[in-house]
Amino acid sequence: MKNHFFIFLLLITCIASAQDTIVTKKGDIIKVKITEIGTEDIQFKIFGQQDAAVIIMKRIEIKKAIVGGQVIINEKDDLTSEIEDVIVKKTGDILKVKVMEIGTGEIKFKLFNNPDGPTISMLKSEIKTMKVNGQTVIDVKTNGLNEDIITKMDGTVIKAKIIEIGAGEIKYKLYSNPDGPEISVKKQDVNTVKINGELVYKHKDDPLSVSNKSILNKTSIVKFYFLSPFFHHLAVGYEWMDKPGFNWDVALGIIGPSVVTNDDRKPRGFFLRGGPKFLLGSSSDIVTEDTKERYAHPLKGKYIKIDLILNSFSSTNSIDISSSSPTYTTSKLYYKETCQSLAINIQYGKQHIFGNALTMEWYMGCGYSFENLTSTLPEQYKIYYNTSPVRYSHLYFGKDFPVVLTAGITIGLILPEKWAKNRQPYSKKPSPPKNPSIRK
Repeated sequence: MKNHFFIFLLLITCIASAQDTIVTKKGDIIKVKITEIGTEDIQFKIFGQQDAAVIIMKRIEIKKAIVGGQVIINEKDDLTSEIEDVIVKKTGDILKVKVMEIGTGEIKFKLFNNPDGPTISMLKSEIKTMKVNGQTVIDVKTNGLNEDIITKMDGTVIKAKIIEIGAGEIKYKLYSNPDGPEISVKKQDVNTVKINGELVYKHKDDPLSVSNKSILNKTSIVKFYFLSPFFHHLAVGYEWMDKPGFNWDVALGIIGPSVVTNDDRKPRGFFLRGGPKFLLGSSSDIVTEDTKERYAHPLKGKYIKIDLILNSFSSTNSIDISSSSPTYTTSKLYYKETCQSLAINIQYGKQHIFGNALTMEWYMGCGYSFENLTSTLPEQYKIYYNTSPVRYSHLYFGKDFPVVLTAGITIGLILPEKWAKNRQPYSKKPSPPKNPSIRK
């Protein structure tokens, strides 16, 4: 009897060992004979039907597979794998999906109830919200903060999605048409840019840039005659535009102050000079960066000037008389000279502009002078008298050759537009340049 029971147990064990088991994720338990386990699927026959056809089942459908009493596949419960990903479109449609890939411009997914179905692509711009494994990864808010706002100089407001803010331009797409063309606008045409409600750019005029047309309306300069302290005087000037190509230039000089000393000549006096200045040709042209149009800057370029000079000064001079009269106890005789003159001078020069804030000018000229010179020097010593040609505002070569020469350098500061005496903004263009390659 015992032998029969042992044989029965051995038979049951053999049958059980010959039987494989598959448990699907749906909960079905199948008694099978597994013939092949691949990376993607499993091939088997129903146990007891050895002559039946081979059945193929995908591994993703199988929770557990037992072969010969050994657990070969054992997919533990993964709660996140069963969570539906949810996409809410801007149209209001709700999709239950399994997200496969999140790209920079699109989302790839499969429908949750059809995991073996096709992979579907959708632009991110079509999606309002998306949750993956219970986490929100896309949330296009409706409070307007997601709209980038561009406010142009003319007051136009553009709702956009900023792509790039460069050194000279801003690239964007219209917020209402995210799949539309990329649009560029020059930064100089933009007043402000807001991204997600934050101000990231605000236009500021650059006072040193010719792209700012208000520079062209700065039509006056205050000048300093740079070399005047070395020649016993200090001179300052003022220049302003009367009309395009025609300026007025005046100056005041105080005779006497100097950075060098001269014991033999101590001048005291003043001079006034001024006259019209005519700008020459296209040398004064500039090209604005914003419009690429050519303008004649009202303060720049070569010029011809008619300069009238009114001069009055006195000086204490001395001569050595030790060899001519032993009666004098000193070798020097001091006397006083007084000079009044009126000169007309034709100047040629050129004024440069640096940073549209500073100027540097050089000039030279010649003309004629009429003057009255008196001296307290006794008549008998006039044979030693050697009149100096220096008149501080100019050089004068005497009654026999009444020619005057002028030369100098000025450094100037361009004054703000409020000094332009309420003139109309300067906008007249010069004649076309000879070289067509530099036209706009």
